[in-house]
Amino acid sequence: MCIVVATAWPGCPQTINAVWPRTLVQACVPHLIRNTFRYASRRQWEQMAKDLRPVYTAPTEIGAAERFDEFAGKWGALYPAIVTSWSSAWSEFVPFLDYDVEISKVI
Repeated sequence: MCIVVATAWPGCPQTINAVWPRTLVQACVPHLIRNTFRYASRRQWEQMAKDLRPVYTAPTEIGAAERFDEFAGKWGALYPAIVTSWSSAWSEFVPFLDYDVEISKVI
């Protein structure tokens, strides 16, 4: 099996899997984070970053989902596009959470 880390463009995982069927597609977490701030007011970036960190540093997918629900509950009404962005990329965001913490840092 191979892992490809890619920006979560629409159709990207399907295209990669069409060429390499046994490939695991992992969304580029720094790109997800950076895109989060495109939708938010700059004065809220610091607090939003603190609230988002537990999502992408969670040790399991269940933990990440719980932290994301908290994040969405706090920020979703003000910035629904952020919640939509993360929700759309979720299946490509979570694969690295299936691995040991040290391996997931490398991914």
